Amino acid sequence: MTFATEQIVNRFKLDMLRRRKIKRPIIAAIATLTCGAASAQSSVTLYGIIDAGVTYTNRVDTPTQKGAVVQFTSGSSQGSRWGLRGSEDLGGGLKAIFALENGFDVGTGALGQGGLEFGRQAFVGLSSNWGTLTLGRQYDFIGDIFPAFAVGSNSPAGLLAWSLPAYAAGSYSLDNRVWGDQVNNAVKYQSPSIAGFTLGGMYGFGNVAGSLGTNSSSNFVVSYDNGPLSAALAYMSIHNATPSANSREFAGGAAYMIGKARLFGMVSDVQLSSGTKPRATTYEAGLAYQVVPALSLAGGAQYQHRNNGVGSANQLTLSGDYFLSKRTDVYLVAALAHDHGFSAQAQAALGDVSGTDVQTAVRIGIRHKF
Repeated sequence: MTFATEQIVNRFKLDMLRRRKIKRPIIAAIATLTCGAASAQSSVTLYGIIDAGVTYTNRVDTPTQKGAVVQFTSGSSQGSRWGLRGSEDLGGGLKAIFALENGFDVGTGALGQGGLEFGRQAFVGLSSNWGTLTLGRQYDFIGDIFPAFAVGSNSPAGLLAWSLPAYAAGSYSLDNRVWGDQVNNAVKYQSPSIAGFTLGGMYGFGNVAGSLGTNSSSNFVVSYDNGPLSAALAYMSIHNATPSANSREFAGGAAYMIGKARLFGMVSDVQLSSGTKPRATTYEAGLAYQVVPALSLAGGAQYQHRNNGVGSANQLTLSGDYFLSKRTDVYLVAALAHDHGFSAQAQAALGDVSGTDVQTAVRIGIRHKF
């Protein structure tokens, strides 16, 4: 509940007390208590996103179905979620902060992230002029920052534009994490902005007896955000990313505003440590243009190169986004995926692979933020 919301609720409570003819001294005492709580400068905010729509995907080929599929899907543009975010002023510029965020499926009501209660985020920490330190289940810096340079979040495409970087080499083992993976048992620090530059570091504990490194992860980032230009460079390493290999990732991206247009692009390189050292390098670039305040058009192209003679892949994504209000929009997205090495997949996570190296997907949806 925000400070403004607290004031409204407090006024409502006092009005109800007056209607019930409670004695004035009692009303005065309650008013004093509620004003004291408000002056503590603490706040808790309820927020969320609800995304739902219908997706058409052609050439689906699985053990149980073949041909085109029309399906209701939740969280394709952005994962449906609700959360609580809060802060407490501890004095001297120091604040205690926390976030609890739950993912869910609008179509079925089921919990997301494998059924975890707060699977998207759950952390607590401190924030001051020296930076922010948080502890818990959190997004790494790649998932925090790099969506600003990707097709999937500069448009409502979401999962229809995350497939190529996530489905690298026919599985999710070379996922570049830009769509936002969480890290368990993480300690994360981000510096204050100095002349537009920010530094960050994160370590995820594996919590394995006798081995500090098993299942652990490390992430470092330097970012710049000043005026029309934003950019970032990041490194991520994950021990036991697969049962037999560690992974490492380098990523770089930038975006620039020119009037109503936003130009963006990024490159990521992910490699596993075992065997033939599978590696996928993904490039993407695009443009989003605010035609009028209520309408935004966007498009982007992606290309992925793999080592070991595995064929490359590419994808084209186009979208239109119409805002009914500041909090509610309807959108249309089309994606064409072409994979020279594996059966194509045009929609990550919620989609199925094609029986050929080409697949098309079209989605119409509605998204509400609160």
